[in-house]
Amino acid sequence: MKVFMTGGTGYIGSAVAAHLLELSHEVSVLARHSSDTEALESLGARIVRGNLSDLDGLRSEIASHDAFIHAAASQSSTAVADDRTAIEVFGSMPRGTFVYTSGVWVFGNTGDAAVTESSPVNPLPIVAWRPPHEDLVISAATSHLKTAVIRPGCVYGGRRSMFGSWFSSIENGEPVQIVGDGSNRWSLIELRDLSVCYGLILDRGESGTFHATNDSRETLNDLARATIAARGSDVGIEHVPIETAREVHGDFADALAVDQHVRSDETRARLGWTLSVPEYVGSTARQWSEWRAR
Repeated sequence: MKVFMTGGTGYIGSAVAAHLLELSHEVSVLARHSSDTEALESLGARIVRGNLSDLDGLRSEIASHDAFIHAAASQSSTAVADDRTAIEVFGSMPRGTFVYTSGVWVFGNTGDAAVTESSPVNPLPIVAWRPPHEDLVISAATSHLKTAVIRPGCVYGGRRSMFGSWFSSIENGEPVQIVGDGSNRWSLIELRDLSVCYGLILDRGESGTFHATNDSRETLNDLARATIAARGSDVGIEHVPIETAREVHGDFADALAVDQHVRSDETRARLGWTLSVPEYVGSTARQWSEWRAR
C-alpha cells in the first residue's frame, strides 16, 4: 500500500511511519525543508518537501497513493486553516482510506462517566475547532473513499512522552509538577500501540470514529508516584493551582487538569486491536529506559 502522510517527523507521526514501513508499506512523508528527516529516510520513507499550505498544489501526487494520514499538529497562527486545507485535499481523493488525527480532549471533563466512540462531544476550549473538522472528515466518505477519525489518548513512550517533563524534573532533582490537586485521571495510550491502531484502520479500509486509549484509571498522583519510585528518587510532587498554570500555559492548563474516562471497546472489537502495554504504571521502568535512550 502506498501511504501519504503529514506529521511524519512529529512524535506520533514518526512512530506511525516507522510501523507502516515495518509492514512493508510505501510511505511518503510531507516534511518542511527545515525538518530533519534522516531517521525516516534510513527506514525507507520517501520525503516530499513542503508545508501543509502546499497540499493543494500536490493533489495529483497525493492521488497516486492508496491511503492518507493527517497527523500534523501545526503550532502556527494558521493551524486551524491548515488543518482544514488538509481535510479538503485528502477528503477529495477519488479512492483510498483517509485517517484524520483528533484527540480525546474533544470530550472535555468526563469525570467518572465513561465516554465511547459514539458519545456526544464537549470540547475543551483549546480544541473547540476540532469537532467540526471531525464532521467534515466523516462526511467526506464515498463508496470509493473511506474516512476515519482517530482520537488518541494522552500519548506516552519514548523521548517525547507526555510525561517527559516529569522525567526531566526527576533527573534534575526537582519535584514533579501537576496542575491541580492530582486527583484527576487522563486517558492514556502507549505510542507503539497507537501506531498499530493506525495500521489496522488502513489495512482494513475502515470508516468511522475510533478511540485509541487504554483502560488504566490511576490518578495523576498515582502516575507521578510510580514514575518517581521507578527512578529511586524522593523528589515529591508539587501541585500547581490551575489559575497559576493558566497564567503560563493559557488554555493548555485546562487540558493538563482534565479528568477523563474515554473507552475504546468499540474500536478494539472492530479492529481486533490489542494492547502490548495496557497501563503506564506497570511499564514505568521501560518508560524511563526509553526516555533516557532517545
